[in-house]
Amino acid sequence: SLEADIEAVRAVVTPLGEGDPVKWVQTLPGVVTGADGTTSFYVRGGNMSNNLITLDGVPVYGYSHLLGLTTSMPQSVVATSELQKGGFTGLDNNFTASHLKITTRNPEKGFHAGASLNNFFLGASAEANIKDRVSLMASFRVSPLTWEYRAVKGMLPDLISGLGDLDADIGDIYAKARVKIIKGLWVEASTLMTKDEYQFYPAENSRDAIGWTNTIGLGRIYYERKKSFYEIGYSYNEYGSSQEQEKLYRGETSLLSLSSGLSEKTFHAQGANRFGKEERISIGYGFKSRSSTFAPGYVDNQGKMSQIDLKNLHLEAGYNIPEKLDVKASVRYNMFSNIFISPSKIVKKYNKQGNLEESLRLKYRITPHVALEGTFDNLVQYYHTLEGLPVGWNIDMMLPSDTTLRPETALQATLGTSLSFGKHSGSVSGFYKKMKDLVFFEYASSLFDKEYSHWIENIDQGNGLSYGAEFLYEYCGRNLYARASYTLSKTDRSGFECVNEGAAFHAKFDRRHVFNAMARWRGFSAAVTCMSGHWENGAAETYPLEFFGNIMWVPKYYSSVNNYHMPTVFRLDLGYQISLKTGPVSHDINVGVCNVTNHFNPFMLYFDGEKETWNMMALLPILPNFSYRVSF
Repeated sequence: SLEADIEAVRAVVTPLGEGDPVKWVQTLPGVVTGADGTTSFYVRGGNMSNNLITLDGVPVYGYSHLLGLTTSMPQSVVATSELQKGGFTGLDNNFTASHLKITTRNPEKGFHAGASLNNFFLGASAEANIKDRVSLMASFRVSPLTWEYRAVKGMLPDLISGLGDLDADIGDIYAKARVKIIKGLWVEASTLMTKDEYQFYPAENSRDAIGWTNTIGLGRIYYERKKSFYEIGYSYNEYGSSQEQEKLYRGETSLLSLSSGLSEKTFHAQGANRFGKEERISIGYGFKSRSSTFAPGYVDNQGKMSQIDLKNLHLEAGYNIPEKLDVKASVRYNMFSNIFISPSKIVKKYNKQGNLEESLRLKYRITPHVALEGTFDNLVQYYHTLEGLPVGWNIDMMLPSDTTLRPETALQATLGTSLSFGKHSGSVSGFYKKMKDLVFFEYASSLFDKEYSHWIENIDQGNGLSYGAEFLYEYCGRNLYARASYTLSKTDRSGFECVNEGAAFHAKFDRRHVFNAMARWRGFSAAVTCMSGHWENGAAETYPLEFFGNIMWVPKYYSSVNNYHMPTVFRLDLGYQISLKTGPVSHDINVGVCNVTNHFNPFMLYFDGEKETWNMMALLPILPNFSYRVSF
């Protein structure tokens, strides 16, 4: 796993003037970015929806803001970000690719307040810590995207095409309270509420609307001593997404609405102990119980609901010899059931099953400077996402496993070596991963398409295979920090009857080469991203054309496999960061330019049935960015 504090995360140059946890993840080896400039990422051949993103242990299902430009977690509350790609531990389950752990910080002593401004957000925060016994923290952000979009559209009408006018309502609120009962014993409560709603007006008498919201609440009690840790907690998680289309067709207005919802309640308990005189042996254990209600794909308020129960027990054991050996193994047993609730409220048991998961992580130091590392994982995922565009547009619908939709599984192994010589460090490793029952939505590449109303008929499942090599180099000097990562990989999909008749084809965003490099020197930063182009794939579609004499012609316009090869992505980002202090007031300023070369990085390819042409869209032109934080 790789971990970074908030300062390292913010140093990533982005359109918002500072990085966020997902933008930081996209610079790491083994990670393939989706459409350039968005928050989509794919880890070791998995789908975007196979990643688990948590905030203090609670899944964040609606993690993207601003059509994918950034994440919904406010940076003022984030302490650290950690990406685990293998050798998973703990009671976190229900994913098959990676786990991005985001932890919030605890308020410093005294009272502090601040405000922030960047290209797309206005925000404010406040916190108080009373004698390190009671602490409170709150933050909110709101985006003026509507006015910014209209200003850019008016001044540079060719910069963003195809979306017409835009109304947007975007923001988030976070709050946290901690109380110290006795030494080592804390009670904590927190909440995060995020909202993204967009309405597009591509033409007169035409409207498209999309949106998603996520509300999270967490309460927990934890007790920490020198050799032990115990925690119990309860969380509430509600996620919803929606899409509407309003079109004038042959003099009549047609309206399509599609909405989805997930309401999840979770109880967990876990503990960990270290044993022995030198504390070389560690034992962890825990229990988690989720009760969820799914309402996926309601078309014009019509659909079905499912009641899900997912319980799991986990046990892990570790052995550590300082500077020599670190090994940890874990096992999880999942108990899953799905109860279908029909519109007439008749309850029918749908599915019930149990699955075992195993993980292993090993690090053996051969010499003081060279270590051998390896991981193994057997993983199961019961929640599925019908992915829309790579920023989470459109469908992005979550639905559970049932008798026809099988759980997704992954079996992976990695082996490599890490090196450390003074200020230089790095790693080289290879991975191999087999995936079964991956979910594929036939119309994932479409832009606001009426076919979404028939979503349940357009789901397919198949297999995946991914293998490759990952390289990482870091230099950490007094004034200079540099990092370079490279991923060489190949990812295929097969067994999907709707694509290539079940034969193998390139996976979505199967980028053979991904290179990222960045450097920081006394406030100056530069980053280079280079990714090879990927193949566009989709289910073959047809549309009827009527000619004179009532002659009908039904041509194919989506040629299924290897439909179009996207060009190579190249981006150069430059930034400068400075911190100033005037009395008790601190000022943090980030300025920079994203995509300095103004390289046209395609966001997506879609077909215009009326004009019978392929259209390519890019959302990240050359873009100056600015971020300013003031705190006292």
